[in-house]
Amino acid sequence: MTTEKWIVDEALASLDDERPTEVDKDTLDKFVDTFSLHDPVIQRHRLAIYERMRERCPVVRSEAHGGYYSVSTYRDIYDLTHRPEEFSSFPLTIPPLGNPVQMIPIESDPPAHAKYRALVGRQFSPKTVAALSESVTEIVTELLDNIQGRTEVDLAREVALELPLRVILDFFVGAPRDDWQMLHDESIVMLQPDPNDPEEQKHEKAAAAGLRLESYFAGLLRQRRENGFGTDLISDLAQSQVDGEMLTDDEIVGFCLLLLSAGYDTTASAISRMFQLFATDHEIRDQVRAAVNDSKRLDVAVDELIRYISPVPGLARNVNEACEHAGIDLVAGDRLLLLWPAANRDPDEFPNPDTFVVDRKPNRHLGFGSGIHRCLGAHIARKEMKILIEQFFARMSDYRLDPDKEPLWHTGDTWGVKSLPVLFESIH
Repeated sequence: MTTEKWIVDEALASLDDERPTEVDKDTLDKFVDTFSLHDPVIQRHRLAIYERMRERCPVVRSEAHGGYYSVSTYRDIYDLTHRPEEFSSFPLTIPPLGNPVQMIPIESDPPAHAKYRALVGRQFSPKTVAALSESVTEIVTELLDNIQGRTEVDLAREVALELPLRVILDFFVGAPRDDWQMLHDESIVMLQPDPNDPEEQKHEKAAAAGLRLESYFAGLLRQRRENGFGTDLISDLAQSQVDGEMLTDDEIVGFCLLLLSAGYDTTASAISRMFQLFATDHEIRDQVRAAVNDSKRLDVAVDELIRYISPVPGLARNVNEACEHAGIDLVAGDRLLLLWPAANRDPDEFPNPDTFVVDRKPNRHLGFGSGIHRCLGAHIARKEMKILIEQFFARMSDYRLDPDKEPLWHTGDTWGVKSLPVLFESIH
């Protein structure tokens, strides 16, 4: 940072508009040295912290969660994601989620990874996602019908969380509607631990939720086998082979755990933060609104939103054998946290990185990761956001944050807004 005039003010948390705060260097250094995705104060000042990390060293040591390295530059993160033989993706998070089975394919390494990913690639291909446009539009229409005409709305709970949850559980998992709330609640326990809980308790709660989800998906798998297969992903996997062998139950459940976390929670966090951004920065809101009637322009704007927001704050890589990176001697078992949002604000890759540029090209952002583990659900996430933006601006009036009800953010392995009370100024 070039200035040191601001001090940390926790009252600013509800005013987060995705721009850097200004914090004195001593405080920033303390944040860097104890960096954790589960600290709401660090979350609020994330962009200033990333900048300080890049100033000090692209790979810096944090003493949180038993110790690990935070990686903050675009070049280093891109490099590490393209060396999967040296840097394993299991476990995927710091601290580990404690899930009972490995999440596939994101926590698998070569050579198995390519075989697993090929099994589900068709389900998430551009062609398959394009065929879902009408169904996604119907869900968006229903959600907006439910809020239109009302003055007070919680956009996070009633829209941002609902849309991706329905898409994943209905079209991909095939879970009964009566189970959707339970699956949402359990995924929250697993992915968004209470920052006030002691470390051991966070881990115990997340692991218990993972076990309950494992049991649920194992039950769905049994039902498919007993009652007949459908067109959902579980049915596909139950009939699939790798190297001539049928997938095990644990492998299929591992796919399901990933679907729920990566397919739902990440997109919900992106949409909720997009809604807060539109409330706090009207210039960005109006720029996106102006792109709505041009499909290609809106595609570019959606990618810039994903770069600017970056809902997944970081995923881990784990050192397989002793090596050196960025001047740091690493040993087997060392852990690194790849900070996607830090890479997406790196001025060496993005001119004016803290400015939202609605027509930014090129835009090689890492909002969906990079390398062999680049997000399978990128196409469906873009589709959901694009359709929602189109319909929202066509149907809904401008809104503002409710001054009497602060937005409620969550920390954890995604960073989003779980409650966003707003007031609509006028209803069409």
